[in-house]
Amino acid sequence: MYDSMPVVASGELPQANHQKLKAEETTAFPEIEQYKRQLARCPTDADAWMGLLQAAKQTGSDTLLYETYTAVLKQYPSSGHLLSAFVELELSRGNKESAESVFNNNLFNVPSIELWQCYLNYVLKANVDPQADDIQQENRATVMDCYKLVLENVGCDREAGRIWIDYISFIESAQAHAPYEEQQKTDLLRETYQSAVAIPMLRVEEIWKKYDAFENQIDRMSAKQLLSKSSPAYMSARTALREMNRFWDAIESTKPPHSLPQPPGWTPREVEHLDAWKKYLEWEVSNPLRLNDAAALQQRVTHVYDLACMDLRFYPEIWIELAEYLASLGRHNEALAKLKTASNVLPTSLAVQFAYAEMAERMKQLDICKQTYEHVVRILRQGIESVTIKYSQKLEKLEKKLHQPSDQKGEIESKCAAAASGNAKVADTETSSSSDEDGLYNDEDPDDSDASMGSESDAEAPGSAASQRRTAQRMAKLRRSIEQRIARIKTRKEAKLEERREAYTLGWIMYLRYTQRSEGIDAVRQLLRRPRSEPAGYLTYHLYVAAALMEYHVAKRPGVAAKLFEYYAKTFSDSSEYIMEYMNYLISSGDDTNVRALFERFHGTSIGNANDIWTMFADFEYNYGDMAAISKLDKRFIDKFEHESVLTRMANRYSYLNVDCVAVTEFGLPYRKGMPLEGSVASGRQHNGTGRAKQSEVAGQRSQVSTYADNDLPNIAVASITGRYLNKDQLLASVTPGRFVKPSTELLREYAPTIEPFVSEGSPAPQFSGGSNDFRSASASSMLPQFQNLLDNGDVLSYVAASVAAPDTSELNAYPLNADALLATVMELPGMAAETQSQYRPLSYMPWMARAENHPYAHNNHSQQPGYHKYDRGGAVRAYDGRSQSRGRSSDSDSYRGGHGHAPRHGTRGGYAPRHAPYPRNPSYGTGDGGRAPFRGASSRAGSRFDRGPQGWA
Repeated sequence: MYDSMPVVASGELPQANHQKLKAEETTAFPEIEQYKRQLARCPTDADAWMGLLQAAKQTGSDTLLYETYTAVLKQYPSSGHLLSAFVELELSRGNKESAESVFNNNLFNVPSIELWQCYLNYVLKANVDPQADDIQQENRATVMDCYKLVLENVGCDREAGRIWIDYISFIESAQAHAPYEEQQKTDLLRETYQSAVAIPMLRVEEIWKKYDAFENQIDRMSAKQLLSKSSPAYMSARTALREMNRFWDAIESTKPPHSLPQPPGWTPREVEHLDAWKKYLEWEVSNPLRLNDAAALQQRVTHVYDLACMDLRFYPEIWIELAEYLASLGRHNEALAKLKTASNVLPTSLAVQFAYAEMAERMKQLDICKQTYEHVVRILRQGIESVTIKYSQKLEKLEKKLHQPSDQKGEIESKCAAAASGNAKVADTETSSSSDEDGLYNDEDPDDSDASMGSESDAEAPGSAASQRRTAQRMAKLRRSIEQRIARIKTRKEAKLEERREAYTLGWIMYLRYTQRSEGIDAVRQLLRRPRSEPAGYLTYHLYVAAALMEYHVAKRPGVAAKLFEYYAKTFSDSSEYIMEYMNYLISSGDDTNVRALFERFHGTSIGNANDIWTMFADFEYNYGDMAAISKLDKRFIDKFEHESVLTRMANRYSYLNVDCVAVTEFGLPYRKGMPLEGSVASGRQHNGTGRAKQSEVAGQRSQVSTYADNDLPNIAVASITGRYLNKDQLLASVTPGRFVKPSTELLREYAPTIEPFVSEGSPAPQFSGGSNDFRSASASSMLPQFQNLLDNGDVLSYVAASVAAPDTSELNAYPLNADALLATVMELPGMAAETQSQYRPLSYMPWMARAENHPYAHNNHSQQPGYHKYDRGGAVRAYDGRSQSRGRSSDSDSYRGGHGHAPRHGTRGGYAPRHAPYPRNPSYGTGDGGRAPFRGASSRAGSRFDRGPQGWA
């Protein structure tokens, strides 16, 4: 897996004593294997890398930890804290050569204060004995050189205050054996203090206090003068530090996980992080310290850019801006070196590769240019091939499964048999990774779970006719699923290939431009033979348009350009964009005859339906044609497009560029509904959109909204919502009237069903207790067969009505109640009005009490009858028991309690009726004060279906 990671830009990590070490078996560490599989799918997952590193530390294996660090640093070679941690690991194991190799390869490429501090500690540990009173002269010189090197490279860093303080303390620790040595020590300390207090860094105030004490200790008379000279620089640094902290707070607050650079996904957080860096860079370039030393300013700006490149490693624009800044200072070699590093970090970035080639071209290093462009077209072609191979393999695998259903049939039958025996388990026969965007390995449809198979096949023996029928149905469903998946993969493949084609075409166009600049048009013709020999579908029409226009503008050969356009018009005859480019060329070259011939040739084809071609040709005729041709074209325009009329054609004829005062002021087209200018010639000009949009906005602000009349909706301009002339009608009006209709209380009426009560298809209405429908007096033994009959025939409404009025008998608990099916059935009844079905739910409905006004449970006296329920809007159920009422809503949080209230949902006081079904009509679901709300308001008794808690019906 690690072999596929990017190579470290600054050099490979040292092997040192690890060349003879053999990798341990990682299968003994399942957590590590899990992280490796996760990184195989997403190599830029910072959380997974840090988790892998932490897991490797916990194993206690030095070899595994070394290999893990090597892999992490290949992915993040510019991470200062990872490099310093790796150095500490190597030093703890006695591998000094390995640690020094890391310093040599990364110190000057990674401007991390942590890595430089680690290097400084390493030098101090090697040259300073903490037990000795004094340091040898040779070792002291080595440490002094190390401090100077560190401060020269990162001394201007915001976090370099600690290093400056340590450096000052090291100078003070030197013992002077002669007066001149004491004077040298004093001068060096004063120079160091004065340099440090002028830098906006953390702990600068502490350094200033030390400097103040130092000068006053030497001579109070001269201290005031010396401190006054350094005070302006210190005050500027302190002020700049406060402003700098605001920029750094914004950068730190939007850093990626673990402060590791990530490829841009252009999330809001990443954009904020990039913008924070850009603002800070702009601030540093503006010279906020007012430095007179140009070298010091350049050092500061370059250092900040290096920090940005370390943090935003995968953002091309930061590398390019740094190179351009260096080039503006005349440091072209450094700029070219930075772009070379960027090209190694981002080998697939077109912006970096093109900038690198152009920088080399400025410096007349044409060999680098040619190599870069060859590299670009090579990797872009490889990208097309990789996408083609990847998706072709997926499609081939699915096609194979599609044409070999026998295996799938046996697999489904075996699953059905296992589910019927009660031993079915959900198992995936193939591994599906998160990188499988098309669901290639998920052969089961989401609805085809093993549990559903078992529930439908409990009473079926494997191999029976019913089982075979169900298997055939599942096979058909699986086939449709595979076909849909194939279609999705083909769509995604085409989208990916289109991206690769455009990039590949752009690479060749840039190569042709460079060749024309450096070698001339003849070399361009020779180079063009290579892309022309590519397979069909590898390049877009843009390459050939660029080549033809290059012949026209550079070689001054319009005949050759016209031949190229005409030749490739056969290849791209289905591309309206290419035909428009061809027409534009003919217009610019003054070939009026061929302009009209080209339009007549293609306006009747499939691309002739495109409005852009007609718009371009109409613009040409309006500007350069005669009146007869214009009149003929307008008639054809109106016949072709429904939205066109004589008025819109006149509005476009009487306009030029962005001047369309006739259409706006005299015809008022922007203010008139149903007469848009979209699709017309004037609207086809991109530069004409701003003025027209402004006119539309003004018109929208002045528009007034009429009141409602017979549910008519107001005609509101979109711009008026944000305009100055807002009023109450505008704010209360429905934005999408088709979906959100203002309710009217006149429509709130009770619904009278037209179906017979308890009549299911193919069976008579059930009769109990002497031929009546009084279920309250029926026995359970007489009701059970009728309940089963109702469920078998799918008569949900009749079953619910019978269930509500049935006596409290535990024998009836086995039949579930599906409230969602009930509501769906009610909404589909033939008596429901169309407008009521689309806007409102029935206020009340019970089919078994809708027969006659004198029915004991009719609507006129339903509030006085026990056990009656009705459905309210929003899915609420109201229960009336003759003494008090309770109401439970599932769509809101309102609950009302009468004498007894209603059951809490899960054993707590208060609540509302659960809506989701199915669930069995069995005793209380809750504990304590009550249980689940019933569909009945009668009193309860112990041991019955509906148990009553202290505070509600259960």
